[in-house]
Amino acid sequence: AFWSDVAICLLPTTLVLIVSYCVQAHRYNIVENFGCFPATWLELYAILGLFVPPILCAAGSFICGSFAIYNFLAQRRRFQAVLQQHSSSLNSSRFLRLIGVAAVDMVLSLPFGVYEIIHNSYNLQPTYSWADLHHSFDLVQETDQSILNAQPGSWASINLSRWTTTLAAFIYFAFFGMHEDALSFHASTWSKITAAFSYTWMKAFGTS
Repeated sequence: AFWSDVAICLLPTTLVLIVSYCVQAHRYNIVENFGCFPATWLELYAILGLFVPPILCAAGSFICGSFAIYNFLAQRRRFQAVLQQHSSSLNSSRFLRLIGVAAVDMVLSLPFGVYEIIHNSYNLQPTYSWADLHHSFDLVQETDQSILNAQPGSWASINLSRWTTTLAAFIYFAFFGMHEDALSFHASTWSKITAAFSYTWMKAFGTS
């Protein structure tokens, strides 16, 4: 289980890094009032390698989430009994949170992914050779916000790339970071930190 988790975390990330480098025209872009942004050359291979896989994952997640919610609603009377019969860490509260995450994922992931791939397909660039694409690789390109203001779709896409990750983090914490086990862990960690700080303070200054 440990190595499968490691593989799930590392292999997709490594593949994305390789594909991103292959279609990276230069170092990065600096967008006014936004910050750094990837310098991805939006050719066909970039669409297939960077934008299609998330769509496929989101579609698979949508299908699995649909089956999970349907089976839960159809057999909710047997749900509690099944959980009680099996000795596992999965209880009704945790299962309901997983169902909630599946529902939110169905609502957000697939529509955002479809929007991104449609928007980028309108700006599809021609395919160049490796040498031509990486000719000025050390370039750092600066973009004024006025240019993006003239293209509302591009400005919306850039902001979606920034805020969807933040929104996903808040959603995940709301589902799994606020239940009793997590709150007790937060309290325990905070107690250890304050105890270590108090001990260090007393050693340094001799007062509490």
